[in-house]
This record gives sequence, structure tokens and C-alpha cells, in this order.
Amino acid sequence: MPTGRKPKPTSLKVIEGNPGKRPLPKGEPNPRPIVPDCPSWLNAGAQAIWERLVPELDYCGVLTAVDQSALAGYCSAYEEAGRLESFIDEYGYTVETPSGYLQQRPEVAIRNKAWDRVDKFAAQLGIGAAHRARIDVEKRDDEAKDTASEILAVTARR
Repeated sequence: MPTGRKPKPTSLKVIEGNPGKRPLPKGEPNPRPIVPDCPSWLNAGAQAIWERLVPELDYCGVLTAVDQSALAGYCSAYEEAGRLESFIDEYGYTVETPSGYLQQRPEVAIRNKAWDRVDKFAAQLGIGAAHRARIDVEKRDDEAKDTASEILAVTARR
């Protein structure tokens, strides 16, 4: 696996004017912007997260036909982390060993890894303010109309 920075998408380099002046790759994949179907194997909690997120991600224009696995991973990890948070809230962070010492519950480490997975999938999908700041998508026609309407309404009030 290559190390170092993740490559910047070619479309973003074009928008920025190719500041590095390096040759742009040709034939970079550009998947169709289609909302993927929710996998049937996700549990009910993860499916609820899917149903809540998909309309927003679609509205932002970041979902494509090949994002199903990343979104499913995000929903599954988020649901798992939430379930483990509830468990830890109920039983605590530590457990007493047979010799009387306090030890961190294994669920705490599992929960932490689940939150790490949530963050990795969030970065791929642009979920979260910091991750969204790194994504540049074209505005949809309805967004442009809303912005124009707001400007006209403010201008008319003056």
C-alpha cells in the first residue's frame, strides 16, 4: 500500500488551476451520481442511519453508484459504536478482575475502534464539518435558485 498523502482528485486540481503544474492523469474513474440501495444485511439500527443520511448526502451531491460499501461500513460502524456506548454507560469502563484489580472492559477498546472506523468512512463520504471542507462539489440548480431568491429578497427589503 502506498504511503504519504492521498492523491487529490483530478477534478479538484482542475478547479484549483493545477497549482503543481504536473501532468493531470487521464481516464480517472468518474462514477455515475446514483443513490445506492441499502444492503439487506445491515441490521435495523444501521438501516435507520442509512435512511437518515442518504437524502442529505444525495442533496450534497457526493453519492455515486460505487459508494454503497463505504456508506454501509459507516452505518454499521456508527450503529456498533452507539450500541457499545450504551453498554459502557450501563456497566462502566472498568471491571474488577478475580485478583481484585480494576481493568478496562474489552468493550471500551472495541468501541474506540468502531469510532475510528466511523471517522475513516466519514472522510470518504464527506460526513462531518472537517471532512466536508475538503470536498468541492458543484451547486445544484435548486441551490443556485435559492441563493438568487435570497439575494433578491434582501435587495427588495432595502
